[in-house]
Amino acid sequence: MLPAFLEAIRATTQPCTLLLLLPPVVMAIVTRGRWSAFGAACVGAVLGGWLFIANVVALDGWQLQLSGALVVAAIGLVIAAPSTARLRWVATPGVEAATAGLVAFAATLWWRPCIGEELGAILTGARGGRSGELPGMTAYMLGAMMPVLAVVLAVRAIDPSAAAARRYGWLAGGCGMVVAAAVALGRHDELVTTLTRWTTS
Repeated sequence: MLPAFLEAIRATTQPCTLLLLLPPVVMAIVTRGRWSAFGAACVGAVLGGWLFIANVVALDGWQLQLSGALVVAAIGLVIAAPSTARLRWVATPGVEAATAGLVAFAATLWWRPCIGEELGAILTGARGGRSGELPGMTAYMLGAMMPVLAVVLAVRAIDPSAAAARRYGWLAGGCGMVVAAAVALGRHDELVTTLTRWTTS
């Protein structure tokens, strides 16, 4: 499990991991580094990783576009909630955590990973029996979430004022919404192709 965990950390430096990492990083910032949101994002990523190796869910076409639109809406709601009376319920820890988990889950389904030795072995082993590969895939996905943990720790260490947190939230959320909007507009394949080319160049 440790080799899979370490390989995932190394893979986070590659552009092909951007689609997996950016949405949960955005949620870490807009939720002001809440541990509950980070924990939910890890659960969402692990669940998505399990479905990935099991080949149970493979979004394509309108499904990808719908998931992108939902992520745009989710990020927008979490950003707007603190300053909108009717949306204050969205700013509660439980709702923010659930939203972070769903966003991370969607990002996992957008992801087209760089297949390293450990991930390749996990995917190969899953053909003969998926349950035996679940610990390795769990370790891999948790390793992939380490940059998100780093962002959570940075936000908590900085402890920005409410006004600064809103500014950072809008900036980060805007970046996440642009990527999700590209998926919603049917640009997923172009994003994957570009990120893969950057990875191999």
